[in-house]
Amino acid sequence: MSKDPFTFPLDENSKSWSNNLNDLFGTLLRELFSFLVPTRDYQDIRVNGYKMLNDRDTIHPLYPLEVEESRAPCGPLDLYEPRICFIQRALESLLGIIDLEANGKTVQVDGFRLKDLKQWLGPGGGVSDIIGHAAARCNLNCRFCYNQGTPPSLTPAPGKAADEHKEIQERIKNYVPSAKLNIFPNMGSPAEALAHPHILDILTGLRQKTSEPFRFSTNGSTLTQEMIQALTILKPVYLDLSLNSSSPERRQWLMRDPEPQIALESLAHLKNAEIPYSVVIVPWPFPTSKIMLDDLRKTVAYAAAFDPTLIQISLPGYSQAFSKEPLFSHDEVWGIVKSEVQLLRSGTECPIVIRPGLFEEYTDPDRLNDPVLIGVIKNSPLAKTGLRQGDRILKINGLPVKNRPQTRSLLTLLHESEMKEASLSIQRDGAMRDLDLNLLNFDYPFTPETATHLGGVFPSSGVPLEWVEKLRDMVLSRKAQEVLLLTSILVQPFLEKNLKDSGFFSGINTHIRVPENGYFGGNIFMGDLMVVEDFIKAIEKFIDESKRRPDLVAIPSSPFSLSGWGRDLTGRVYLDIERRTKVPVALIECDPIFD
Repeated sequence: MSKDPFTFPLDENSKSWSNNLNDLFGTLLRELFSFLVPTRDYQDIRVNGYKMLNDRDTIHPLYPLEVEESRAPCGPLDLYEPRICFIQRALESLLGIIDLEANGKTVQVDGFRLKDLKQWLGPGGGVSDIIGHAAARCNLNCRFCYNQGTPPSLTPAPGKAADEHKEIQERIKNYVPSAKLNIFPNMGSPAEALAHPHILDILTGLRQKTSEPFRFSTNGSTLTQEMIQALTILKPVYLDLSLNSSSPERRQWLMRDPEPQIALESLAHLKNAEIPYSVVIVPWPFPTSKIMLDDLRKTVAYAAAFDPTLIQISLPGYSQAFSKEPLFSHDEVWGIVKSEVQLLRSGTECPIVIRPGLFEEYTDPDRLNDPVLIGVIKNSPLAKTGLRQGDRILKINGLPVKNRPQTRSLLTLLHESEMKEASLSIQRDGAMRDLDLNLLNFDYPFTPETATHLGGVFPSSGVPLEWVEKLRDMVLSRKAQEVLLLTSILVQPFLEKNLKDSGFFSGINTHIRVPENGYFGGNIFMGDLMVVEDFIKAIEKFIDESKRRPDLVAIPSSPFSLSGWGRDLTGRVYLDIERRTKVPVALIECDPIFD
């Protein structure tokens, strides 16, 4: 079959669909209802069976368990563009029943090609999506690499570099920068874009198409002076540089980097070229936690000397695909890293953040939304105005701010506006101060195109209070009396406190539970990484233990928001939760908590 871009294979012997004529219509309906919802009088309806017009007495169930469990995944397209999977499976199913002919002879078909790519344009992440397609391979093999434990729908599948280059050129050609409309992404979890042999040609083509900032991650091993000079021509560029250690020996061990000095020296070269970047450190607690912490201190000090915009400490995680046995005490390691980071902040000018950010404060719901800065990007408008770590923002242009999400939103409005001046009121050491803010007063490493919030850095985005209001509206509209709310351990304390304080749910039995992340396993517990099966098991466990059957299960939409098609990270649609449990399920609209 041709390797032209946007050509997809067919397997007429595929077992993912039945080759039985009697089952054809049911399999087609099942697939259709995985990405569309039937309605009646503008209301969603749930369809679980069908009758054939030539046999009105027989009801065929749409979702028998044996069919659900036998459905083979389609790969990344299940998550990013299920319509392609539908076409692929429909054609495979038909080819199991019929032969195609041309000029009276049977034609063996092994694939299909999309005719009009513009029909497949949709909103996405802009240039980041396109660059992600160049990041299908990696030139290192880090001991803690998350790609070693990702599901098939997110696993990069590198092909021939020339074929990838041709496909990416087609994506660039069809890209609409003004609306950030891309051809559907299907790159999985990006690896090292700068390792692609055609990366500079790809980036040059993108720069000719758009002035958007290029932001992508790199392990630093390719950041030679020549590469940095080439990136300078392509500004604005922002890099998330996975340094992990300032020790050549430890970096070589951690990342299996044969030339660790290239990445270590790149920080100075990036500063000289005035390319803004963040430094990423994964504190890996081996061979001992003491060695990890000692190296963390030295690496933070080394990185801060070269003016990164901020330093990101990514708490170490692993899935059961990475290791079936526990690798370390999760609570102990995350706890000591958090304590160490909080100590390092007091002596480091560069802001230091922990990822996931909610971990730092989740046990204190009042503090979680407090608009207190943990740092300010050097030479940013906020830094030039005199703001510093520990300042609490009280007013922006005279408007009182009540919480962190509101504060960040208002700072974003200022950041993206054409205003030249603004005013701030802050609290420092118990005293209130009024400050005049010059929005045009900044210098490297701050750049308006690549930074946010005028340079202010918070521990996390916080949790919007609107979540509770959306939950209330949903419960009232459904007239539910027995509500099961499924959330993550990081959001649970906030929800428990705010549901109690709101008074919205008086007389309604509301139960909050945290599903176990059984799919990823290991020490993965973040809510945005839960999958359909995790929620199904949590509902079944609640019913079994409580002997109650909820009349509504509310779930945050964030685990299903990656592609816009309501898919979890395995490519499975959230509608399967209700189909399996026979309990009404509704999603609470909320954004993923990336920090």
